[in-house]
Amino acid sequence: MIFIIAQIVALIAWIFFLISYFGKNVNKVIILQVISDIFYCINYLLLGAISGLFVTIFDLIKEIGYYKTDKDKYIFYFTIPIYILIAFYSEKSFLMIIPIIASIIDGYAVIKSKKAIVIGAVVSNFLWLIYDLFYLDYIVAGTDLTVIIVNIGILLYGYSKFIRRDYIYTLNRKNISLTTLKRICSLDKDYYDKVYCWNLDYMTNLYKKEKDSYILIKDKNTIIGYVNLLNIKKDVYDKMLESDTLYDNFNLDDIINYSNSRVNYYLNLNSIVLKNEYQNKNSSMKIKNAIIKYINKEEKKGYKIKEINSYAVNDYEVEILERLGFEKVKNITNECFLYRLVR
Repeated sequence: MIFIIAQIVALIAWIFFLISYFGKNVNKVIILQVISDIFYCINYLLLGAISGLFVTIFDLIKEIGYYKTDKDKYIFYFTIPIYILIAFYSEKSFLMIIPIIASIIDGYAVIKSKKAIVIGAVVSNFLWLIYDLFYLDYIVAGTDLTVIIVNIGILLYGYSKFIRRDYIYTLNRKNISLTTLKRICSLDKDYYDKVYCWNLDYMTNLYKKEKDSYILIKDKNTIIGYVNLLNIKKDVYDKMLESDTLYDNFNLDDIINYSNSRVNYYLNLNSIVLKNEYQNKNSSMKIKNAIIKYINKEEKKGYKIKEINSYAVNDYEVEILERLGFEKVKNITNECFLYRLVR
């Protein structure tokens, strides 16, 4: 009966673990894996797999630390001596070192990027597969194999898009259709957590107020991402810099039109969205250059861009902003950071 219960618990753990790889950002991945680890702890406890239990408990604590703070790198380095202690007090055989190695690989992947998490999952789950088969933990072994296959599929799908990197292009257009705005809204829902998404009506009203605000990113005729830049009043800009909370619910009066009567302009780089499978160094450079071209275009018209700010809520936005020379102003949350560029 205990063996059967352990398999059922393992199945529940696997469901949460598998779902985690479809999280919209690293924090979403982590919270789902925390839930998964709780069930895996119960599973290994029921089967008497001591090193697996110790490692999973420690993984649970580590992932909560990842989720609650932005000190992921320091947390990972701190875990190394703890893993050594777990190895020392666990069963004395080379096989028992396997879950420790697997956990170190997972921990390192989390502090790198979402793509690294997927690659790390393939390697670490292969190691867990060997360990779980030794303990006849067939459900968990089966889930290990499934996670390996699914993540290899994710990597192959991403690679199929990666080899199309030279076909990606950017387009700055004033007049975009309602269909395009709907596509942008859809990308937001896939890419951002709900708290960071605008609804279609709000997005449309802001676009009508300032039409020269979108850079579209395309693969052939398909929109795969976009950049949104808003020309905002200086007092609103200053309020964003002073606030310790996310400020992106703009009133229509907060957005201003370009006019030669103004001396300086203050922009909010509101969104940088690109489908995950297209994210690579090549696309980053194209987006960076498109933003620079947009700014230069406005300045050639006589509009001086004084400063730009931006909230980064994922690793890719951080990468683009830092390529552009933005500097971090403050942490709004452990997954949202305010950046600023003074020109």
